[in-house]
Amino acid sequence: MSQEKVSVILKEKKPLSVDKFIGVTMFDELFFVKNNTLYKQTANELFSYQNVLLGDVERVEILNPLQTSIFYKEFNTYVQLDKKLGEINKIDFNEVINFSAISYAAITSNKRLWIFDTNNLQLQVYNPQQNRIEASTNPIQQDIIAFYSNYNFCWVLTATQLLQYNVYGNKLNTYSLKEFEKIKYYMNNIFLQKGDELFVMHVTESLPKLVSQLEIPIKDFSVTNETLYIYTGKELYSFAINLKQTE
Repeated sequence: MSQEKVSVILKEKKPLSVDKFIGVTMFDELFFVKNNTLYKQTANELFSYQNVLLGDVERVEILNPLQTSIFYKEFNTYVQLDKKLGEINKIDFNEVINFSAISYAAITSNKRLWIFDTNNLQLQVYNPQQNRIEASTNPIQQDIIAFYSNYNFCWVLTATQLLQYNVYGNKLNTYSLKEFEKIKYYMNNIFLQKGDELFVMHVTESLPKLVSQLEIPIKDFSVTNETLYIYTGKELYSFAINLKQTE
């Protein structure tokens, strides 16, 4: 049986020289990391944030258009920034009781955080205001390749599976997926990268479809406003993509 495919249409290609492409928001704000500095580029302004004391930028989150966050894994620290990338809050997990090795931290609902504690191998929901864990999953025994989360769910990618959890610590879905490297989620669709190939799968399906007509190297990618962005390391491509969006 031949591989099902999803086609895209090239909208734009422009030069971009950065270390890491983060994504584009619904307001067409471009986020990227260069020389360990986070940049936010709008139509008229360029904002930046750097903290040399916290090591390398591990993860940047742009889910909330009014608040950006950075996770510095090396120093176990999560930093929240305002819309101009000014620092508004910082959580040092080294100073929080029972936290000593966090490999993932990202915003979820009600100002809480998703965190993954490598000591107990649990994905947890942490309330910084009350300094307590509100939910925990069962230990995840497989080596984790990638995480992706939003306000309601977190997806954990391993070498053989994709696991979906809700904010109560319940595992909702298990997808049998092998050898994928990165994951993104958009409008009930799961995007998966394998080398220079990109696949997409609706949450109700079990077999990813190849995104055809790309034929470019994929260093980083994101999806916003029915647009697929792919950064090759030298150029940023944007493609129109028609997705299945039924519940």
